[in-house]
Amino acid sequence: MKLVSLRLEEELIEKIDEVARKTLQSRSEIIRSSIALYLSLLENIGFYFKPSLPMKNVDVYEERNAVNVDLGNLTSVSVLSVSYGGVGELELDFRRDLGFVAEVMANQVAVETHCRFITPLLVMLTSTCDFLYTHNFFRMFSEALRERMKVRTMLSGYEEFFETKQSGFVATVVGLRDMSTRNSPRRGDRIYFFGNAVSGAELSEEELLDMADVERLVGLVKEGKASAIFPVKSGGLQEVADYAAALAGGKAMLFEKRGGCPATAIVLTSAEDLSGYGCELVGEIL
Repeated sequence: MKLVSLRLEEELIEKIDEVARKTLQSRSEIIRSSIALYLSLLENIGFYFKPSLPMKNVDVYEERNAVNVDLGNLTSVSVLSVSYGGVGELELDFRRDLGFVAEVMANQVAVETHCRFITPLLVMLTSTCDFLYTHNFFRMFSEALRERMKVRTMLSGYEEFFETKQSGFVATVVGLRDMSTRNSPRRGDRIYFFGNAVSGAELSEEELLDMADVERLVGLVKEGKASAIFPVKSGGLQEVADYAAALAGGKAMLFEKRGGCPATAIVLTSAEDLSGYGCELVGEIL
């Protein structure tokens, strides 16, 4: 063994000596065992957490409908929320089959999770509706989500505080985000559209994004062929293009306006030609 010298605070030395007395070991044995244990923890769970170390200057930041807590080691805990209201089978709803609503919501959750490079750990569903209606939706939503990604689902609550006679659901994703992949649009990037520019009453199940396509396009960002990928929100192509351009410190110039929603369309930015991947050129970041 090599001789290593180190400086320790007096309080820590007292704790080491106390443990040494109780276990009938030397101070050196306690220090060696502690270091070995700490290294073992780092190898097994340290990629996600830093055991025994106080977390100083934890970075918490918002990203549209998500909050990320940076833990270091290129990983952050991400909490992502998707809410649907006023569409379903209740009296004052915009009438759509509840199974269809579950499919659309599951697709949006999966698309947004993939486009944020999140490995999901749990998806929690909260409802503003009654017990039977909520459980029926939860069953269909869970089945639809499991067809799109491997994740545990949980019904976290249902509270019908007021008789609104309208459906209301919130899905919250908790997962680990891979920070080694940069999702950063750049000035000079071209803006590409993939999917269907439909939402609301016009939406049909056939127009939902296929997860195989989403995973393939997310892979372009991981491989460096695209700079960034974002789901289209309710504001359509213009909103997401402006968001991407703001991140790049530029301005979006679009050739046309399009609608869409996170379940049906995504936008990529890249300095390369992505038309060979089924993407349509719709603008650029100046």
